[in-house]
Amino acid sequence: MAFDPTTKHPLYLAFAPFWRLMRDAFDGEDAVKARGEIYLPMKSGQAAIIDPIARQKAYDAYRMRAEFPELVAPTVRGAVGTILDQPSTIELPSALEPLREKATRDGLTLEGLHRRIAIELMTVGRYGVLPGVAQDGTPYLAGYVAESIINWDETDGRTDFLVLDETGLVRNRETGAWDTVDVFLECFIQDGAYTARRWTQTQNGWVADEEIVAQDRKRRALDSMPFVFIGANDLTAAPDDVPLYGLAKLAVRVYRIDADYSFALHMTSEPTPVAIGFDDPKDAVENGRAPTTLGSSKLWLLPPGGDAKYLEFSGPGLEAQSKAIQDALSRAVVFGAQILSDSQRTAESGEAIRLRLGNQTSTLKTIALNSAAGLERALKNLAVWMGANPDEVKVTPVTDFFDHALSAQDITALVAGWQAGAYSWRTMFDRFQRGELIPADRTADDELGQIDQENIERDTSADEVAALTPRAA
Repeated sequence: MAFDPTTKHPLYLAFAPFWRLMRDAFDGEDAVKARGEIYLPMKSGQAAIIDPIARQKAYDAYRMRAEFPELVAPTVRGAVGTILDQPSTIELPSALEPLREKATRDGLTLEGLHRRIAIELMTVGRYGVLPGVAQDGTPYLAGYVAESIINWDETDGRTDFLVLDETGLVRNRETGAWDTVDVFLECFIQDGAYTARRWTQTQNGWVADEEIVAQDRKRRALDSMPFVFIGANDLTAAPDDVPLYGLAKLAVRVYRIDADYSFALHMTSEPTPVAIGFDDPKDAVENGRAPTTLGSSKLWLLPPGGDAKYLEFSGPGLEAQSKAIQDALSRAVVFGAQILSDSQRTAESGEAIRLRLGNQTSTLKTIALNSAAGLERALKNLAVWMGANPDEVKVTPVTDFFDHALSAQDITALVAGWQAGAYSWRTMFDRFQRGELIPADRTADDELGQIDQENIERDTSADEVAALTPRAA
């Protein structure tokens, strides 16, 4: 049987629905509503409508009134902003220095690629990086989202087979039109060498390009696949759990409840007038004897013994739906969407904040470490390809996300403790440095030297002032 480049790994098929939900939840209301009944099932009353056009119009109105809460995208952006608020320290050999300004073929800087990796890990928990060398010898890194890494295999824990979906739009240079071209990159180890070929869908079926064996600067074949799997928890090939999947599910839950709530409001928010006493209501309406309009200029004539009143919904059911929405939004806060909370916490000590946010920041720390480790491994693989020393590559993320700035009261208390002999000056210096009062790159000896210099300058100024001060006769 012929090789089929579109075959997907069983784990890919298992995780694809999770990734789809996260993408749609991240993209927001328009993307979710475009999925129709996948996220918002049709009500039984709508499904019972026989006319398909009327049935669809009823569902469209039901869906249009609903609001999908924007929870996932702000949480992802906020988390990545926290992770990369201070950029990672990246050390590179000279051969890879150009990557700092242009790491990918689409122009991302190395820092920009790191941010993209972090966003993907927070969104779907998976990303891939394939190092490469252009024909002119320029190194680059190619990134692949989770949905593009469709098939893989390993032998003794080492990846030796991989298929990447590179399908995309290609402009027809003659007509200017854009067409979708199905392309898949197959990577594999053959005879101990890293080999790759591209498969393209044509009118005659799948056609493979010539196999290419990757070689380093000394024209030696690479003996391992340079592709790096980056997950939310580790750097293995198996997909990881999606960090914010629970938040996306809560968002869909709120969307469904809000659809019913908005539908009920639409159906019951306005009082309905009722006229009573007509023997044949249909005949009375057709012959203009029954009232059909409201207003001070419209006279209602009722038959003997007739009556008129309003039917109005009292609302207990709506209150329950509203409460359910608020409860779901409150649960969303637990998953990291603090931006939804409208309550201010009382003053907390730094240690109390650390304890309260410990579990939350553990996820951020894991993402920070894995994104940096994956980028570092990809750069090391590229260094080997370029004939550089991979040991010169190092990516060190910042994993302390707390604000350690000292207050005036903290500073006074620290100085008082030092003056009382409770701890040494160097201990106090370390605490000041961690509290961002003293620059992080300044040593204790440097600080003492500056203090001595200021004392000398202060004493000199005092002597000059004394010399210039007139003395009494």
